[in-house]
Amino acid sequence: MKDDGFDSKRIDDPYITEAYIPEEYHLKISGQGLKLANRNELRHPVGVVAAKSLRYFSSNGEDFNIFRARVMSVGWLRHIYNSFNWWKAYVVNAEGERKDMPMLYIGEEFGTATGDGGNEVDIVLSAFENDRCIVDQKLKGGTIFAVGYSERGGLFNSPDMYGIKTIVGSKYKGAGVTVTQNITKNLSLMAENTLKGSRKEISLNTIHEEIQKMKIVVLDRPRHDGLVKTIKNLGAQVILVKDDDLTPTFSATRNEIDMIIGVGGIPEAVLSAMIVEELGGEMSLRLLPASVAQNEKMLEVLHNWDLFKKNEIDILRNFKLVKPGTEKEGEIPWNKIWTSKDLARGKNLVFTASIIKNNPWVRLPDGKEAPGVKLNPETGDVTVHVVRIAENKLEIVPVLYRTAIGKYLKQYKIREERQDRTAENILVRLGNAYAEFGMYQKAKECLLKSLDSKDVDKDFLRGCNLIYEYVEGLDSLTNGFMQSPEQVIAHFKKLFYLDDRSDTGLRSWRMVKRFCEYLGDKNYRRQQYEIALTYYGKALKYSPHELKLYRKINIIQMKDMTEEYFQRIDKKYLEFNYQESRDWKSKKLGTALEIFYKNEGVLNFSCREPWLIFFRRTVLHGEKPSYKLAVLIKLLRLYRKLNRANETELSAFLQKEFGIKEEEIHLILDYRKIHKKFRSVGELYFVMGLYSESLSKLLLPSVKVESQNELEDANVPLSISLVEAMEKRYKNMLEELREGYKEETQEHFYAVAEAYHYVGLALYDEGDDCGAKLYYEKAVTFFHEIVEKFEGITPVNAQYRIGNLYEELGLLYEEEQVDYYEKAVNAYMSIIDERESMRLFGNIRGLIPVRINQSREKTEYLKKEILSLITQSNIQN
Repeated sequence: MKDDGFDSKRIDDPYITEAYIPEEYHLKISGQGLKLANRNELRHPVGVVAAKSLRYFSSNGEDFNIFRARVMSVGWLRHIYNSFNWWKAYVVNAEGERKDMPMLYIGEEFGTATGDGGNEVDIVLSAFENDRCIVDQKLKGGTIFAVGYSERGGLFNSPDMYGIKTIVGSKYKGAGVTVTQNITKNLSLMAENTLKGSRKEISLNTIHEEIQKMKIVVLDRPRHDGLVKTIKNLGAQVILVKDDDLTPTFSATRNEIDMIIGVGGIPEAVLSAMIVEELGGEMSLRLLPASVAQNEKMLEVLHNWDLFKKNEIDILRNFKLVKPGTEKEGEIPWNKIWTSKDLARGKNLVFTASIIKNNPWVRLPDGKEAPGVKLNPETGDVTVHVVRIAENKLEIVPVLYRTAIGKYLKQYKIREERQDRTAENILVRLGNAYAEFGMYQKAKECLLKSLDSKDVDKDFLRGCNLIYEYVEGLDSLTNGFMQSPEQVIAHFKKLFYLDDRSDTGLRSWRMVKRFCEYLGDKNYRRQQYEIALTYYGKALKYSPHELKLYRKINIIQMKDMTEEYFQRIDKKYLEFNYQESRDWKSKKLGTALEIFYKNEGVLNFSCREPWLIFFRRTVLHGEKPSYKLAVLIKLLRLYRKLNRANETELSAFLQKEFGIKEEEIHLILDYRKIHKKFRSVGELYFVMGLYSESLSKLLLPSVKVESQNELEDANVPLSISLVEAMEKRYKNMLEELREGYKEETQEHFYAVAEAYHYVGLALYDEGDDCGAKLYYEKAVTFFHEIVEKFEGITPVNAQYRIGNLYEELGLLYEEEQVDYYEKAVNAYMSIIDERESMRLFGNIRGLIPVRINQSREKTEYLKKEILSLITQSNIQN
């Protein structure tokens, strides 16, 4: 029967048109409430990703197709999740950060529902498990794509970290197995539990005999070598798995294996906990520092498990996970032993997964392996087996997705019989549809047939040839032997230059960018840093203004400095017994300044403001995005005053804004006289006689965070990737406006605008003036939309922020300062002027005296600045 839980129009998918399921698996929503376990639509995020993954199956073993598949999955998940108007969902755990892969960010929000919180949902996902099976057909283990859901607060919220876990089936429940005991103790307890259950004698011999019957699953990693050796010495069978960190849990719940043990990712552990809670068994988990998790010798000693690095501690604190013995209300010690009930405590749990490549751990009721995703080339139907676990029941549902292939086949047959001249256009569409699902040979056959048609114009032939060459490139990437990077880049680059305005040309351009970024990542992992820098630089040419790429370059250029900083901070933190001293921020700042200026003359930086970028990555690490933004803006104003203000103005500014004493102000003025100019605000470090306390006041100033937004409670990296994610959600916000949900919508608009603002400032520091101006203007545009679309105090604040942004642009770009300051004045005047403010904000004018006074002060100051700048310009001319 047709599954109405899938709406191709709402998710804007031109290639998958409808979904069908066996009638016995149809779910129904009755009455009010979230009712996650009754929602058909939760099958489709994993189902669609599985169907779309067909185009990335390859035989050449090259990881580029895995990279592309992950980018695809993240995009479609965001799209589908934002199309659900019945929930507001939060990502509380997700794989990606540990491996620096495309990911949904922990803390990211989806959906458009608002209300009393009864429609709020937690999401945990584990992307592609055993993803190399997609590109290496010889590998065993299968591939799945898994996502879990619960009502809000029902799933463990943590960063993407490592943990050590044990999972046993229901027959060992209550045996006392836990991660803090050694493997010998755990297996002995399991053996004793079995002997008790069967009323057999418990002795060293019988325990040993029971252990010899056991099957233990362990991830095949060097960190587990000692563990594997011990298990074998005890006589148990070891089943080594390459990347199957999650799916063996199914076998444990069927009591087909006795235990899963070892170090793995937390997102996979949470999903395993859901399976255990729903299908039976027992689980324990302990968080681990990254350095310990990957080192066999460190792992063997229990007290090492508390040796988190300072940067890890900062991240954990954002999730209310703290050093044991320092917990405050609502906080949890990081040494807690988590059970499956702790990790998946929700009452409304739903686990979903799609079988992408048949997996030996996931079986149909008849015991056969659940088959992987398949496409029928004659009908265009894609069949995906979706695992669904809810209400203590496991189902493996064959979902049939109708695709555009079937539709175009029918249309072409009819037109061909009629000898209709539009048949060639249908062939092109059919070719594109085949290519969408990895049927490249079929796609090329359709395109060649259309090229052989008579009486077609030159533009059609040109476009068709372009598409054919694009599909040929995809075919080579996936099914042929991998070409050299230069050949791949040249092939797709050529297609862009043949037609840079067509959809095919633009897709070719994006393909080149992705391939260059992938090669950069690949060489970075191989520690081939110079080659990685070359490819990241190439990727930026094809995708300018992408902050994520700049950051990857910064990571390499500042790698040694950053590592030295965190090593020294860790040492100091250890000396203080994991406590932050009163002057801790000052110590962080001093350490960063010392390391940076020790290396500044030695290293080459490609950015404009290397100190500020290093400052972000070190001293401000773990701080909230809006706090970082406020600090950086204040430093920008300080830098401009240091270089532009006369002595009287600078003295007054330093005293009023930073509380610097008169004698130290003179030291700063004397330094400026000698050196003429501060190259960077960080150069205050060289002002002799300036106390460290004053240096901290200047470079790590106290700030008032004006604009809180939806990113505040999450450790989410503000990047262009995130901005794009927020933009996609923005379309659904327009639906909210029509449905009357205004309060939350304007919060999202504000968050998008501030994200653009942050990116604009970051791009300026990188030296990307075009990108900085572009994103500042995008921020202004969003603030304008808030003013136009909403009512209340938020539009007033948005109008004030527009003035702030133009004022900042004036500080950044001296040659355009007068123009930007005039725009800022106009923005502030809209608040001051009674008639204009009444037009924009209505009767709220009487409630905004503070903003009116602030705008007047800003306007008076800027008018004086404009006059002074014009006077100076006239004198110079």
